[in-house]
Order: sequence, then structure tokens, then C-alpha cells
Amino acid sequence: MTAPLRNRHDQAEPWEDLAAQTGAVPWLWPGWFNAWSNAFGSGMIEPVEVWRGGRLVGLAPMSRSRGALTSPTNWHTPSFGLLACDAAAEQQLAESLFRRRAHRVTMAFVPATDLPAVRDAARRAGHRVLERTIERSPYVDCTTTWDDYEATLDAKMRRELRRRRRRLEAEGTVSFDVTDGTERLDALLDEGFAVEAASWKGERATAITSQPATERFYRDVARWAASRGWLRLGFLRLDDRALAFDFSIEAGGVHYLLKTGYDPARRESAPGKLLRYEMLRRAFDAGASSYEFLGADEPWKLEWTTSRRDLRRLDAFARSATGIAHWSAFTYGRPVAKRALAAARR
Repeated sequence: MTAPLRNRHDQAEPWEDLAAQTGAVPWLWPGWFNAWSNAFGSGMIEPVEVWRGGRLVGLAPMSRSRGALTSPTNWHTPSFGLLACDAAAEQQLAESLFRRRAHRVTMAFVPATDLPAVRDAARRAGHRVLERTIERSPYVDCTTTWDDYEATLDAKMRRELRRRRRRLEAEGTVSFDVTDGTERLDALLDEGFAVEAASWKGERATAITSQPATERFYRDVARWAASRGWLRLGFLRLDDRALAFDFSIEAGGVHYLLKTGYDPARRESAPGKLLRYEMLRRAFDAGASSYEFLGADEPWKLEWTTSRRDLRRLDAFARSATGIAHWSAFTYGRPVAKRALAAARR
């Protein structure tokens, strides 16, 4: 039995219910996709659905473009996957992906542990499958004690952080605060985004404010997350001046770091590291199960952990002329793809 979500990701009460039931990560809730589509999408999200007894039990929020069914994801997406209430729904949902007459099905930023159902369904449907790791996201297991974790950190770094904190305190009042955005949200975002843009991200045009669409996305995410009580904006300040900033979400006992930045004029004070130390300690004190750095395994993140989660991309190609041509393009490059496309047109 099927019942449509009217092909509208803003008509999403069943989606909300399923996300809540399954304890989904924030990036699989409709509010996240509303923000993503408003900023980066070129059309409506097309949900692939599984219904049972009049209840939505499985959903994959996909997007269709030029005959391909793809996950609505980009480098601002922490992870992606299937929403399913049980193994049977997951299998049925995975199989449904390959009944949509798409020449290619692509899912990106999927945790390696979440791909077997899709991979197996693709092969049963006769699709050719390509799979690769596209990101390794660091995280800290917070189920130990703070003292045990802190002892794993480099001793020299810990001494240096204490020294720099003392030097900063000699200049004025050093404060660390985290707010949930229920008050003064726009003003706090203005302040935080300015700090983030002042760092190397501004120079490389990767800061939140570097592109209007990106800034719109994070402001929409902030409003949505604040409405759910999930938003966490962290600041390290010297007197009234923000030296470092975190844009984070906390949900389901997990702290997710989405964006961070610091004032490069105070680089010698290591404000970014001082804020990271405080935010990690706060996560342990709050009883979080993990602290997720998200994104790539950059060197600054690996100063705090060596644990990583593999995120993968899966491309499944139908055994049609168009599917084979696209498989050739992904596998061997454009010269072979052009020959295959020419053959397909004959």
C-alpha cells in the first residue's frame, strides 16, 4: 500500500513522526531538507516511501534530475541515509529506489555501516555499482570520563593551552558561553558569522557569509534547530569581544559541530583550541554519547581524536543504454562515455 506525501517536503508530518520514531540524525528530518532545498536545491525533494497499515515506515528523501535519482546532498551535508522503522522496511525501501526507472541512483555521504541494504538491492535489480569513501569524519567517544579522555591528549598541547589561557586572562575577563538561540538569535549569528569569516575561511571563500545561498542555509538551519531546542552557539570571549565561535547542534545525546572559526588577530592566544577544549569538556559533563567533528579529517581535528567514521558514495547504474554510458563515464572517463553515448543513439 502506498500513500503519497504529495511530493512536497513541506507537507511532512508523517516524515517528522518517522524521524522521531527512529531517532534519526538531524540531517534526515524535513526541517533540514527544507533549509537545504531553499539554499541549494533546484527542485522539490521526491520522497521514496514505504507505507504499512496506513503508516509511513520507510522514507528516502531523494531528488530527480535528468533521469537520475540522487540524494539531495552536498559538502554542507554531514551524512545521509535511509529512514526505516525496521529491517523489513529498510529492505523494501532500498528495493523501491530501483523501481523508479532512473538510469542512475546516487547516494552520497552515507555512513559505511548503512549501505549494505542499498548495495544489495542495487545488485538484485541488476545495476552496476560503484562505491568509494568520500570523507572520514572524526569523532570523540564521550562514554568514558572527561579525566580519562583528557589523559589521551598530547601533554604538550595541554600545557600550552593552560599557558595561553593564563596569558589571555591577564588581559581581561575570559568567558565561555553556549546559547540555544531562543533569544537574540540574529544578533548572535551576525556576531558568530563575522568571527568565522575573519579566519582563513574568509580568505578561501569558504566561510558561511562567502555565498548568499550558504548564509541563507545556515540561518534557516539555525532557526529550525532553535525551534526544536537543538541549536548550540558557543563563544569564547575576552571581555565583550568574541574570539572564537561554534555553530553546533545537539540532538539525541550527540553534539554535532557544523561550523567553527576564530579571530586570526588573536591567533597567538589559540582561541579556537581553547573553545574546543571547553566544548569537549561540556559534552562530557552533559552526558553526551559522542562529540562529532563532522566533515573531513583535517589535522586540527586529529589533535583531539583518532577515531573516524567513513562516509561513502554509492552510484548504481541501470543496464540500459543510458545507464551503461553513465557507468562508463564514471569508470573510464569521458572519451569512452562519448563513444558509448554515440552507440546508444544509433
